[in-house]
Amino acid sequence: MKSFDFVLKRFSNDHVDRWMDVIEVKKGQLLVSQGQKLTHLFFVESGILREYHQEGEGEFTNSFIFEGNYYLTGFYFGAHLRSSFTVEALEDSKIISFSMVFFQEWDLEPRLLLEVFKEISMLKYQYNLQWKLINGKKLFLEKWESFKQGYPALWIRIPQKHLATFFNVTPQYISKLKAERKL
Repeated sequence: MKSFDFVLKRFSNDHVDRWMDVIEVKKGQLLVSQGQKLTHLFFVESGILREYHQEGEGEFTNSFIFEGNYYLTGFYFGAHLRSSFTVEALEDSKIISFSMVFFQEWDLEPRLLLEVFKEISMLKYQYNLQWKLINGKKLFLEKWESFKQGYPALWIRIPQKHLATFFNVTPQYISKLKAERKL
């Protein structure tokens, strides 16, 4: 399934198209800031983004979002939530943005809305589950192998310092393991 096809197949394109935008996010730019009101769903057409939480001087990486994946953290119909995370582009990225206002401004058939919300919920669940399966491992090397197997071409493109914050280790530790050929 590409982009927001699951929405397009249920509603006419005339209604949906005006709620979608293609945005370019340059390396280092933010897609979402921590504390920002969540109003859009996102699909990554190309690039890699990092979802992280900042607390004081420290930060930890929660997950990585890359081509072919959705960023649906803002999906809570009717709620006015603020993001717990910042989402930053790790490389130039092309994103399709879909405004949640679409679901609030149109008099839409409840059955169709329910189908779309079920689809979004399932996508969000699958995405979160993938990252929880990696983080659920106790040992760093098990997490690392799980990450590499799940995302074989991704880990090479992510800066080591961000991988370190995801795995809760230092960049030096990753360098040491690479030097020892354990990674």
